[in-house]
Amino acid sequence: MRLIAHRGFADCHPENTLVAIERAVPNADMIELDVRRCGSGELVVIHDETVDRVTDATGRVDELSAAELADLDVLDTGTGVPTLADAADAIPGDTGIVIDCKEHGIATEAAAAASTVENEVIVSSFDAPTLDALETDDPTVELAYLFGLRADEDFDDALALDCAYIHPHWGHWLLTDAIDRAHDAGMDVNVWTIDTSIAIERLRRAGVDGVIADSPDVL
Repeated sequence: MRLIAHRGFADCHPENTLVAIERAVPNADMIELDVRRCGSGELVVIHDETVDRVTDATGRVDELSAAELADLDVLDTGTGVPTLADAADAIPGDTGIVIDCKEHGIATEAAAAASTVENEVIVSSFDAPTLDALETDDPTVELAYLFGLRADEDFDDALALDCAYIHPHWGHWLLTDAIDRAHDAGMDVNVWTIDTSIAIERLRRAGVDGVIADSPDVL
């Protein structure tokens, strides 16, 4: 079963930072990163629309430059908000990258930034149009549709988008036939967000291919 480090194992490490990436890599098959555009145009790795929660500063990410974001102290690491390019460079080639696009219009650029390194790359989003707009000639870049609670509609969207993966919420989808349906359609299933080993065993028996987790201890 593949282990994907959610924000670089956010329960153990300062989320979405280069520090988290460095510490998560030895225990993860892939690193999941949240990506959005900053005020100077670059793609940066941060979950929220503002820096308020993860730094002692305030302000919207789309109003701060990459240089200003780099000068912040994220979660007391002494390091700032990294660009996607820098984060991708910090991930060894044998560790995959999952890019969670947090806003519209960045999927193609995100895939291009990650394609400069020799990693397997999955571009994911809750938003079907965001994935549908992705244009890339890189065969190592694949799509993953993140599922909410509209099970049938979401599954149909994933099929229409020709996704290689679905990323459903584990509690909802464990009780359906979605795993078998996904496998029959040629899609792997990586479920989120897992926080107990008990859940892992249930999911393993159900046939999931990977788990997105906040700690490596779940395995």
